[in-house]
Amino acid sequence: MKCRLLLLIVLIPFFTVAQRPSETVKDKDLYGSETEWSCQDKHFGYYYINYSLPMPLIPSIENELKSGIFSAGYAYRYKIIPSLDIGAELSCVNRRSFLDKDSLLSFDPGTFYNNINTYHNSISGAAYIRINIGKSSYRNLGWFTDLGGLYSYAFNYGTNYVLKSSSLFQKAKFKKPYYLNPYNYGIFLRMGYNNLAVIFTYSLGKWITDYSAENKDYARSGLLVGIQMNLYAK
Repeated sequence: MKCRLLLLIVLIPFFTVAQRPSETVKDKDLYGSETEWSCQDKHFGYYYINYSLPMPLIPSIENELKSGIFSAGYAYRYKIIPSLDIGAELSCVNRRSFLDKDSLLSFDPGTFYNNINTYHNSISGAAYIRINIGKSSYRNLGWFTDLGGLYSYAFNYGTNYVLKSSSLFQKAKFKKPYYLNPYNYGIFLRMGYNNLAVIFTYSLGKWITDYSAENKDYARSGLLVGIQMNLYAK
């Protein structure tokens, strides 16, 4: 929660003073030059936020409905030809995995607590290829499809334990336990239109580094599906 609040505070100035294409500098009929910064030009960048949920593809230790990833970052893309761009992005990511109650015994001291979740606050970098499908203009990205890869490192991570009952409430936190992996990498497919996109991410990194990570009882789904908002002004 603290990480999400910090992200919102940092991004508020960018929400209120959004990036605008420079049509006030040049007539729109002259747009498309290599020096201007717009949706149709060589260079363009924008802030974004997205939220993704894990998909229950396999028997998982994770409660998918409660778990998820929130991220906020900046994306840059460079136009090679009208239909093809290359791009890179940098983001701050918060992922939480709430464990299913039937799986609590897997995490010591899970026998005492009745609610356990793990958290990863990470810095993530990505590179992608963008295919521009059509209907783009100096004000709009239009239809596009991105295919890329990502890598992240968690600067803060750990496990939260919570005990809730009618007469007792107790919390405990273990920071950077040896069994959680701070590194992650994966691939993603993103399909969007202007300010809105759907993103499919598949995580290839190990969640748990302990020897028992190969045990299926520790598995969680690698596929996440989310919605992304591209924060640029039209």
